[in-house]
Amino acid sequence: MADFEIGDVVKGKKFGPMDHDFSGVVEKVYTNSIMVSIQDFDPADKSGVNELNGRAVIRQKEAKMIKAVPREEKDNEEDEAKEKKPAAKSTSKSKTTTKKKTRKKSTKKADK
Repeated sequence: MADFEIGDVVKGKKFGPMDHDFSGVVEKVYTNSIMVSIQDFDPADKSGVNELNGRAVIRQKEAKMIKAVPREEKDNEEDEAKEKKPAAKSTSKSKTTTKKKTRKKSTKKADK
């Protein structure tokens, strides 16, 4: 499975209202699928593309990369260091205290 990024041009298989394969640009990457803005499609599928509002969510396994955007190299050492570093604890010494409202029972004597 290829790692897709926003801006990649991919080819998708026909599905649903589409009778032919199509290609488009990746708009959003999910865990196992991608949202593609449909750019190139068969003219017979025009009503299908309109029905899908020009977008399709397809499985990453079924998408084929046509053109990839330039990738930035990730430094694995920095990523590992961030994972091992514990979360910083709050050093604030001010504590917010709430006072409980207490009511005094009245001991009024009824007038006789």
